[in-house]
Amino acid sequence: MTEGTRHAYVRATMLGGYAELLEGSGVSAAEMMARAGIPARALSDPDMLVSWHAMGRLMELTATRLGNPHLGLEWVLAAPRPFLNFGPLGLLARFSGTLDEWCTISRDYWRFHTNAYAVSLLESDCGQDLILRFAFDDVVPPSRHQMEYTIGGVCRFMRMLVRMDDDQFVCVRFQHLEPDDLGLHGKVFRCPVEFGCRDNELVYRREVGLYPIDYEIDAPLGLIGHYVAARRATIPDFDGSTRATVEAAIPSLIGTGCCTLGHVAELLNIGPKTLQRQLAREGTNFVELLDRVRERLARRLLAESDAPVASIAGLLGYVRTPPFTSAFRRWTGTSPREYRKAARPGGDLG
Repeated sequence: MTEGTRHAYVRATMLGGYAELLEGSGVSAAEMMARAGIPARALSDPDMLVSWHAMGRLMELTATRLGNPHLGLEWVLAAPRPFLNFGPLGLLARFSGTLDEWCTISRDYWRFHTNAYAVSLLESDCGQDLILRFAFDDVVPPSRHQMEYTIGGVCRFMRMLVRMDDDQFVCVRFQHLEPDDLGLHGKVFRCPVEFGCRDNELVYRREVGLYPIDYEIDAPLGLIGHYVAARRATIPDFDGSTRATVEAAIPSLIGTGCCTLGHVAELLNIGPKTLQRQLAREGTNFVELLDRVRERLARRLLAESDAPVASIAGLLGYVRTPPFTSAFRRWTGTSPREYRKAARPGGDLG
């Protein structure tokens, strides 16, 4: 079994909406997460990596505790706008001209967002449709709630990004068997749903991929404002300054290929030169802040997760592992693997 299979992970952004889902139920989110083996702080720390299998346990335990056979779909409906559970994938829509562009960029980023499954964008045999296929580890397949939550969220987000008719989603296919009640499936997917299939996938008309992104960003800070707010607690001495705001914004774009001064300035609705001047007045610059965020995240991900070093390098925006290793030695005087070993119980970080 490969390292990635043993330690399947997903970003903690996936937990977006979980607390809202439990509101008024009398069930404690922290208690359920503890039972599933997920630290409660993952609810307020979207940059954590959490176990994919623990997420499955959390969904199963919560569904049983609430007596809710449709937990995955109800979680989709409870996820806070603007889909904070999509993390950086949601922000990438801002830099995509069409749905095809967003799907391609997101697919490439997905391999760092999680190693629990791979996403492929395929052409149907008839050539008229496109298929977004989710390939999971066959050794430990996802729970029904996980799969319906994942594809249900993608369906809602795609409808949010472009203007489309319901019949432009051809169908959704699941590997699991058909549940007794399909009421919520119609509300979430609004297209034919098939069960007991070979693959988990969403099929939609080819022309939909050419539709322009038509997503209104909320004012004043727009979409990034929500992500900055979610990360304030993770930024040392967050004081609302431009420096602190940029430092909180960088993790939302890092590893996407869009983590640049220009893109961060666009998300903050200011010009790049204005952003440069504001950072200079505070005694810093974008490159310095990017390096600082990378170091902080690298230390945490190595100490707190079992994600492969190559995956952490990708999450931090490094095309290859050697440049990340060189940067990490500059920060700490040691290699990522040596640091991880020392950070574990019985190790010595000095």
